[in-house]
Amino acid sequence: MVLSVEISGLLEERLRRLVDLGIYASVAEIVREAVRTFLKEMDLKKIALEMYLKKKASFQYVTEFAEETYETMIDYMLSRGIMPLIGAFTREDVAPLYPGTYVLDSLTLYVVYKSNIVDLLNVLRKKGYKFVVLNDLNNTLEVLEAKRMLRGLSYSGAIESVSRKGPRERKGLYSLNEIASLEYANEAKARLLSDDIRTRELAREMGVEAFSSASILATLSDELDTLKLSEYVYGYRSVPCLLPQEVVESWISR
Repeated sequence: MVLSVEISGLLEERLRRLVDLGIYASVAEIVREAVRTFLKEMDLKKIALEMYLKKKASFQYVTEFAEETYETMIDYMLSRGIMPLIGAFTREDVAPLYPGTYVLDSLTLYVVYKSNIVDLLNVLRKKGYKFVVLNDLNNTLEVLEAKRMLRGLSYSGAIESVSRKGPRERKGLYSLNEIASLEYANEAKARLLSDDIRTRELAREMGVEAFSSASILATLSDELDTLKLSEYVYGYRSVPCLLPQEVVESWISR
């Protein structure tokens, strides 16, 4: 997207003098540098938090806006007494999955590796499930796999990459990857796996079935022993992700 800015009068004259003196190559270069300096002086995390609380932007969008990682944005919110809307809020959010293709967005990719739930994806793949991310997350996927192997764990390889061009423009207060993932799921008749509660709300408005990654635990809860299931629950909550206590109790007290 290209923005046009009208500059006239004495301000325009001063800018053009800087160009004439050879200090800058063009007025456009001066404006870009001025904007960069202006943004550096702003508290982007504070503004992002305001958007999250007042404008109901998705967690993925505000993290991208603040130019932070998911981990640092979560820590920032928690330090201000705010629990991000990540994970499963109701029992419906952890409904068992059925075989088919599931598209993971950026946040969910982070969550499944952080919580080690990615270990279970290959179990489901053997049962007819397929897990994909869009190709703009290839580098992220490779880094997460590398970090996994540095921890002494085996290469997962459970998530495939699919090619799709992202949307040209943002739609609402959602990240480009969220919108692209939703559009791909809609086009491919797939389902969305998202731990961003607001993203799932948008998905359902678009007619796309959406689940949290905790649904993976629900799907395999009868096959995992109580200790192993407890470890995954602990890993999920430590991200931290929301998870209804009644759901946890139903799993652990089998």
